[in-house]
Amino acid sequence: MARTTPTFTPVGKYALAILVSLSLLISDINYQTFSSARGFVQATGIYSQLLIDSFTTKITIFNSIYEDKKELIKVNKDLKNELLGLKNKVFLEKKSQVLENDLINLYYGVQALSQDQEAFIFEIASFGLKNYLCCSSHSLYLKNPQKFKVAANLPVADGNTFIGQTSSLDLNLIKVILFSDIAHILPVKIKSFFCNARGAGKPLLITCKVSKSSEFLKIQNNDPVFTSGLGGIFPRNIVIGRVISIDNFALNESEITIALAAKPLESNYFGVLVNL
Repeated sequence: MARTTPTFTPVGKYALAILVSLSLLISDINYQTFSSARGFVQATGIYSQLLIDSFTTKITIFNSIYEDKKELIKVNKDLKNELLGLKNKVFLEKKSQVLENDLINLYYGVQALSQDQEAFIFEIASFGLKNYLCCSSHSLYLKNPQKFKVAANLPVADGNTFIGQTSSLDLNLIKVILFSDIAHILPVKIKSFFCNARGAGKPLLITCKVSKSSEFLKIQNNDPVFTSGLGGIFPRNIVIGRVISIDNFALNESEITIALAAKPLESNYFGVLVNL
């Protein structure tokens, strides 16, 4: 229950309290009665301040170490990225140098196939892989960014042998029909025997169906197969493959199967011999 009127405190109590306080104060001044307690309080305050300062110092050092570590991690990451960039640059430069050397070698290899034509090097744009592996139509397209006017029926080479001939120029892409295309016919020479080799419709194979003769009977497996120079497209005496089988179909008819030397799937650049 709340009080309705203030409580009266006698004056004597205040006087008594003052006298006791004065006695304690005089006793402390004269006899250092509370010096130990006062020292304990002061020591406690100082010790607390030291703990606080030590804790603050440790936090400051920790933050400094943390910030330094963050900076080291960032510097380390930047150095790793820079090193990776340098490695990539060196790799690309080496790759570019290797590619340049390969293209130079390809150019001279193709140029050596003919003395009357100029070799132009083109990068492959597309390869009809599905048809090449399963069907009879074998062709590829070459990029022509410089928009050279490349005619049809020009020899196309991979290094020191041929793979086919140009077929058409479509939207600045050069279409190349390969020897193995079933529609392609290539005049070839095996020793002193001549025949027209047609694409077998299978990768890297062409065939000659011939009538038996004395020259035919001299042919054996692994004999090299050369361009004959007939037909006016390919220069003569360039090795384009080798005989891998001779099959007899009738008394006077046989089929020679020839494995081509060039492997168009393994190259990204090809040379075209252009008439000067």
